[in-house]
Amino acid sequence: MKCGVAVWNWLEPPRTLVSFVEELLDEGFEAISMQPRQILGLDEAELADLNALLDEHAMPVTIHAAVTQFPSELLQGLLERLGPRLYATTFDGSQMWTPFGRRWDAAGMVQTLLMVDKVGAETGVLFGIEDFPIDGEALAEFAEDLRPVLDNPRWGMLVDIGHLNLRRHGAGYFGCMSVAENIARLAAPIIEVHVHDNPGDRDAHMPLGTGTLDYAEAAGALRGRGFDGISTIEVCPGLHDRRPADVWATRAESLRLWREAWEAAE
Repeated sequence: MKCGVAVWNWLEPPRTLVSFVEELLDEGFEAISMQPRQILGLDEAELADLNALLDEHAMPVTIHAAVTQFPSELLQGLLERLGPRLYATTFDGSQMWTPFGRRWDAAGMVQTLLMVDKVGAETGVLFGIEDFPIDGEALAEFAEDLRPVLDNPRWGMLVDIGHLNLRRHGAGYFGCMSVAENIARLAAPIIEVHVHDNPGDRDAHMPLGTGTLDYAEAAGALRGRGFDGISTIEVCPGLHDRRPADVWATRAESLRLWREAWEAAE
């Protein structure tokens, strides 16, 4: 497992992406997660400096985006700029209205995944949806829509353990199970994990240890099922009414706590 960080929650002018990645390396991070605009907005000199830094430290990149706003041209542009440094693309899922309420648009999401499969075949980029399918029940419900990707070795899912904490506090179906039981029920290979905390009633993206998530249990359960992808610290100061500059150290502290929990789970 490598530990990364979502840079979009922290990067503010005048700090540049390259200088920020250098800071993250000093803090012990081994991977970075970005939004497409952060790569596509770099000029050629900045891109060259970034790629040199990524290569020097064998630092993979994950891209996180909305599944409904990710055309093939966008992925092609990212691959032209990052090449094999792009480890995975993961997506916020999409839903649609039905006569029975809102429902995952599995068929629509799979079309984007199939595009990534085709366009990213040469470099082998991985792909998946955040928190979908959440368990075997969901997999069975959407099996027909998911059939084109089910046997693809590059398909998986992103698991957000902060969202898992919200589900346990806000939905009886998930709340009657422990953190470990929720993780054991996940129905797809895990590509990436988003790591952050919250009080259980709102998606505050707080530092680890400041909310109600039993992150040590989560680390143990993930390690127990053989997770070996990227754990991305997704603390977002703005979502818990803080400025990045005022809580700068909480990023590295969350990394420390997550690594300690991971090692303790051996």
